Parts: sequence; C-alpha cells; structure tokens
Amino acid sequence: MTLTARETVYSIFGAYRLAMLDKTGLSYLDRSPEGAIRSFSAALIVLPAYAVLVVLRLWDVLPDVSLLRFVTVEGLAYVISWTAFPLVMFHISGLLDRSGRYFDFLSAYNWSSVIQMGVYLPVVAIADSGLLPEGLGEGLVLAVTMLVLMYQWFIARTTLDINGGSAAGVVLLDMILAVFITGVADGMLS
Repeated sequence: MTLTARETVYSIFGAYRLAMLDKTGLSYLDRSPEGAIRSFSAALIVLPAYAVLVVLRLWDVLPDVSLLRFVTVEGLAYVISWTAFPLVMFHISGLLDRSGRYFDFLSAYNWSSVIQMGVYLPVVAIADSGLLPEGLGEGLVLAVTMLVLMYQWFIARTTLDINGGSAAGVVLLDMILAVFITGVADGMLS
C-alpha cells in the first residue's frame, strides 16, 4: 500500500485539473479506500510550506515561545487539521446519502491541498514581504482565498454529486473547523 512516485504525480495532476474546474481530473486519482488512505501523503508534501506559513503568521509570537512548545502545539494542530475534517465528512457524506462517494471526495480533497498551498504560500509571502502596498497585498490574499474556496466548493460538488448549497455547507464546515483548530493552537502559544 505504498504510494509510488507515479501515483503522486498523477494525483497532483488530477488535483490541478480539478483546480481548472475539469471534472476529468478525478480520473487521475486513486479513489479506492486504499488510494484515499494514501492521499494523506499529501500532508507530508504540504508540511514544509505549512511550516513557513505558520512562521509567517506567528512571527511576533516566536521569541516568547520555546521551540519545543511551538513545534508540539503546531505539530498537533497540523495532524488534527488533517484528520478532523475527513472524520466529520465521513458522517456528513452519510447524512447526504453519499457514503459511496466519500473516498472520491477524500482523495480529491487531500490532493487538492498541494495545489492550494502551491498558490497560497507565494501570495502570502509576497503580501508579508512588504514588496506590495499593504492594501494590495491583503487584496491579493483575499482573492486567492476566494479562489481556494471556489476550488473546494467544486471538489465537494463534483465528488459528492451534491447541489451547490450543500457543497457550500461542506466548505463552510471545513472553514469553521480550520478556524477553531488554529484558534486553539494559537491560544496555547499565547
């Protein structure tokens, strides 16, 4: 059940095609239960970029927190963020009468994080660098955030075969969990 380089490349390409709002991107993903489990490997691919984002976000807090505490809290938050929503979605997919499409969703959702981070991190880094006027940088981050939310909406709607409102609910639930997990972790570092 080892993830191969070929499967990784195919999966990232499939996620890219989905980002282009092309449903055929799903055909590049292994949407079997085993493939969905392997899709959690995307967490390892995204981890370095996530670490950079966390350091950028918490730059002002870093001098006041020990390295061990910082790594432990943020490491746990990362693991929880990668597991909480998929667990919740397992139950939500049942409530939506879409249990049979759960692994389609999970594979696409996990691999999409690679594409999302590949777009989001450079924009945040440029905005935080001071190279752009503050308002322009914030506007750029907001625009990319909206595109990411649309991408997530498309994935939910396509993989679960649900209406737009239900897909929006899935995205909102993901956002709420992410904000909660981030808030708790940040609170533990204060």
